[in-house]
Amino acid sequence: MVTGIVCEFNPMHGGHKHLIKSVKQDEKDAVICCMSGNFVQRGEFAVADKFKRTETALQNGADLIIELPAVYSTLSAEGFCRAGVRLIEATKAADRIAFGAENAEIEKLAEIAEKLKDKSVQKQIAAEMKSGISFPAARSRVLNTALLDYPNNILAVEYLKAATLPCFAVKRIGMGHDSDDELYSSSAIRQRMNKNEICSIYHCETAVLSRLRMMTAEDFKQIADVSEGLENRIAEAVKKACSLDALYSLVKSKRYTLSRIRRIVLRAYLGITDTPENPPYIRVLGFNSKGRELLSKIKKNADLPIITKLSDCTQSTRPFFEQECKFTDLYNLGYKKPLPCATEQQSQIVII
Repeated sequence: MVTGIVCEFNPMHGGHKHLIKSVKQDEKDAVICCMSGNFVQRGEFAVADKFKRTETALQNGADLIIELPAVYSTLSAEGFCRAGVRLIEATKAADRIAFGAENAEIEKLAEIAEKLKDKSVQKQIAAEMKSGISFPAARSRVLNTALLDYPNNILAVEYLKAATLPCFAVKRIGMGHDSDDELYSSSAIRQRMNKNEICSIYHCETAVLSRLRMMTAEDFKQIADVSEGLENRIAEAVKKACSLDALYSLVKSKRYTLSRIRRIVLRAYLGITDTPENPPYIRVLGFNSKGRELLSKIKKNADLPIITKLSDCTQSTRPFFEQECKFTDLYNLGYKKPLPCATEQQSQIVII
């Protein structure tokens, strides 16, 4: 059986390894990972670049790694999950989608997913938000469930909403998200990392603020997730803030969550104002011997063209790939000692 997993591995921890091990019950089983590239869904730079994280994933049970491009990996949970699922399903090689969840009772999660597809429920959530609360708070209030108090459950529900393939949930192990459990929490591992040895948006804080200070409220309005006057709040905050943390603090409110603000700031820095509904290609980052066999089948059956390097691009896909290259140039400013441009074009896919 071939299982697809949407992931970030920022960085990889024991829970990720447990998920992969749980879905590979037979030596013939394989795992395709659709992994965020250099930017992650919490609105930050990945601590290590996508090729280093690809190598780690392949060394720990994954067989084929494809990229979730930055324009999708920096969206809210719904857009992030939808794009990841679409890329996995576009390979035409996966038999199911798997994910970790704090509650692995797939029926309960699927029930919530179906409710969230209901337009009347969506209207109720929108009505609740008018009282000044955030979308997550409004959603929990309307659905009246504690299951959505947990981050992996939220992602699980979004995978279920997006998937046409069968879904499989694996109960998350360890102390949980954002805990101090270094075995099973990426957040805990990041906290212990040497800040001078990782890639971080804080290393290019001035560059980010410079970019934002050149933008108007109308410019911010073009960024995904900016609505109902939020562009004015951001524009005013940018004028006052002398650090990213100060900016986040000035914009954050009961209605606007910190993760939402971080994503908006990151997309503004990258200049992302347009997100195609569907990814234009499947970008391969790495594979092992089993992944190589999978890839040969994918090339014959996939719904999307397969890209391993710039020269694989056609006239229609080249602009999207070149945009990703520019994003990497900006990511490279996030190291203590910045890297030059064009590392994306010079990169080699990881083969183990």
